[in-house]
Amino acid sequence: MSNLIFSVADILDHPGRRRDIVVAAPVPEAGVGLARLSDKPVEAELCAQSVVEGVLVTGRLWGSAGADCARCARPVPLDIVLELCELFVEPGHELADEAYELTGTDIDLEPVFRDALTLSLPLNPLCDSACKGLCPHCGRDLNEGECSCHPESSDLRWAPLEELKVKLSQASGEGST
Repeated sequence: MSNLIFSVADILDHPGRRRDIVVAAPVPEAGVGLARLSDKPVEAELCAQSVVEGVLVTGRLWGSAGADCARCARPVPLDIVLELCELFVEPGHELADEAYELTGTDIDLEPVFRDALTLSLPLNPLCDSACKGLCPHCGRDLNEGECSCHPESSDLRWAPLEELKVKLSQASGEGST
């Protein structure tokens, strides 16, 4: 049984009743692209409140993640802090497509945490906004210094545009004299 399943039988069908939930548990399978959650448990301080539609869960979730820089592949640590506000409803409820479903008198926070954490991870994490990345020819990390390889001339498919650029710069130079 998951550490993220909680009974709400004591508040269910009693709108206005509340229950505090404090969680520290791992969330499996959370990550996207170059980023993934660390093995450390995520923590949350939540309040489950009975509402007419079901159970509203609000609070704060925090954890840590790791990623690889999209330009240079260096490890990038990420701290995550999120505010949650999610509704749990009975199966078949008219809001079931927009909310999470109750399982009997239980709420399962694992999909809530997994969805929120995955959506908070950057698609293209960077170690620094000024990261120079890797040389496309030799693979050297350009943040550590320039490489000694000399890139060949540009892609031949761009040759017509380069010719146009030269002609335009010559034409603008002639007009200014």
